Amino acid sequence: MSLNLHAIVRRPLNTVNPEYSGVWMKSNGFTQDAEGNPLPQYVTNTGVPMRVQALSGRDLIHTDFISQQGVKRTVYMFGNVTGVVRPDAQGGDLLLFPEVRGGPNRTWLVTHVLETWTPDVRGWCRVGVVLQTDVTP
Repeated sequence: MSLNLHAIVRRPLNTVNPEYSGVWMKSNGFTQDAEGNPLPQYVTNTGVPMRVQALSGRDLIHTDFISQQGVKRTVYMFGNVTGVVRPDAQGGDLLLFPEVRGGPNRTWLVTHVLETWTPDVRGWCRVGVVLQTDVTP
């Protein structure tokens, strides 16, 4: 039996940094259109609790090596969220939550899986995300 520390500290954290209720679009591989272009496929999960924070200095150093610019956040949530998994031909998962509290949902691409603990529906993860152009996938 593993000890889920995230579940234990969740209530006190909500008093300081309340969770968002977001959408997790889990990558489900690709299909191809008539011209052979890849079309990403997703399984949509709504009402997913997410804790969103700015990236730490250490996380910024880690992500700097891929030279990706943009608005970045760290998200803590339950589940096995993934970035690009080339051997499985999967793109990165998408998360939908507001850029600012109370605003409209924006689309965020998972670019880094920073931590996972018991990677299943009972476990939790910490991922790095980058804001995307708002196009409905």
